[in-house]
Amino acid sequence: MSPLTIARILAVPVSAWLIIALIVNADYRADNIFAVPDFTFSLLLLIAAFLPRRLATPSLLAGFYFGSGVITIAALDRFDHGQAPQGILNLIIAAAYLATALLLTLDHRRALAPAGSTG
Repeated sequence: MSPLTIARILAVPVSAWLIIALIVNADYRADNIFAVPDFTFSLLLLIAAFLPRRLATPSLLAGFYFGSGVITIAALDRFDHGQAPQGILNLIIAAAYLATALLLTLDHRRALAPAGSTG
């Protein structure tokens, strides 16, 4: 399975869940400084998952890198508020987003490299 396919598969359920949670759950939105960034990167990932390859790759890259940053900051906020278990979970999710983005970056660079190029 290609990194692009993996990124598309990962983008859909997590993004859809977060968008639905933000729309439906008023408690989740209340006093949540991450609501707008969460919604933004989730919507970007959800749309990008269905775009053609040429547009999907840079869009998924932007979404996963942006999401990993937002979730990392959210994790630090959780730790600051004494919510260590949720902070650890957020760091795990951020690491998964970052790993996906890095794999997609390497695959994209390899696809752009001229034939016979070593690096």
